Amino acid sequence: MRKIRPILCDMVGQAVESVAKNRLPMVVLWLMAAMSVAAYWLHQPFADMLEPLARWQTKDGWLAAALNRIAFGGLLPGVFLCTVRSIRPKRPIWTVGVFCAWAALWGILCDIFFTWQAEWFGYGHGFATIAMKTLVDQLVWTAFLCTPVNALFFTWVANDFRRIPLAATLREKYLSMLFANWIVWLPVSAAVYMFPLPLQIQLIGFAGAFWKLVALAVGVKKSTMPASPCRGRESCGGAKRLVQGFRAGISAS
Repeated sequence: MRKIRPILCDMVGQAVESVAKNRLPMVVLWLMAAMSVAAYWLHQPFADMLEPLARWQTKDGWLAAALNRIAFGGLLPGVFLCTVRSIRPKRPIWTVGVFCAWAALWGILCDIFFTWQAEWFGYGHGFATIAMKTLVDQLVWTAFLCTPVNALFFTWVANDFRRIPLAATLREKYLSMLFANWIVWLPVSAAVYMFPLPLQIQLIGFAGAFWKLVALAVGVKKSTMPASPCRGRESCGGAKRLVQGFRAGISAS
């Protein structure tokens, strides 16, 4: 127990530090989520504007979810990543393709998961329904699937697609990433579950895209600052810092 406690404290500290550095975009994301919910239920023109999106998701299901993620979770941040020289990866086309494939996979998985959640807990928007969906989302979906799998994926990308030690990567990154995601995404997830099911699947993709673009902007800013002495291979390179920033968006992957 004495050995575990310092490790946990260090990981929680890393998570808090990561969130503190991104506190402004985090608060903006929270405000956008809250304002979207209020506008949808209180301002009919806003709800009417989202209706075609809901119809598309209802009609095409997993395909609509996958296309949403490819466009906003793969192509959009990928193109930004490749057009900014300071953070451009060594293999830009391959990197964008991998991001798009990964985003499409998670779009399909999110479509399945959100549909199952509606079948398990109901399609209503009462407090108990939203609370149960949010808790399962964060304590099960995020904790046991999204975080470990995405930790490995983004570390693999950050290391230029070279082989990585799976167990060591999870020991180093899992808990700090999980705590950071809980802080950022728990309020956003609760807000998303206040929408009808088809919009939940689409809007969580938009939220993830926003967070990825914020990570890109942070990566650009850091890469243009005066360089400091490197403490190791992973601390150097704008693209690697950027991909590390992408890991903050795991819940919406």
